[in-house]
Amino acid sequence: MRIKKKSRVDTTIQGSSMSDVAFLLLIFFLVTTIFNMEKGLSLVLPNSESAPKPIAKENILEIKIDAAGIVTLDGEQVAIPSIRDRVTKRILENDKTICVIETSPRSYYKYMVDVLDEIKLADARKITLRTGKR
Repeated sequence: MRIKKKSRVDTTIQGSSMSDVAFLLLIFFLVTTIFNMEKGLSLVLPNSESAPKPIAKENILEIKIDAAGIVTLDGEQVAIPSIRDRVTKRILENDKTICVIETSPRSYYKYMVDVLDEIKLADARKITLRTGKR
């Protein structure tokens, strides 16, 4: 009596069709993915050729941020949340007010951005950024 051999099932995986499926999935995810663009600060920067114009001292509101994050407004130390009220008051008194923000090079960006946010909420239109002396 002869024993019949069992037929074996082919267990190989075809790589060509697998790579096609992987490539199609890659294209699908690339096409359907939505990338969130970070919104930065909207600043209008002057040309390098433009010369600075002289500004009267009474029109300047000087805001300084030191390395420790201490904010001074015209020489008086203030908390960041109170900047909006003071800037609004100053703009109502003098509509030609220019907010000059001077930040220490060792200060964190967070402090400058928080101050800029408060100034923009105060509806200030003229803002200048100045770096401290190194």
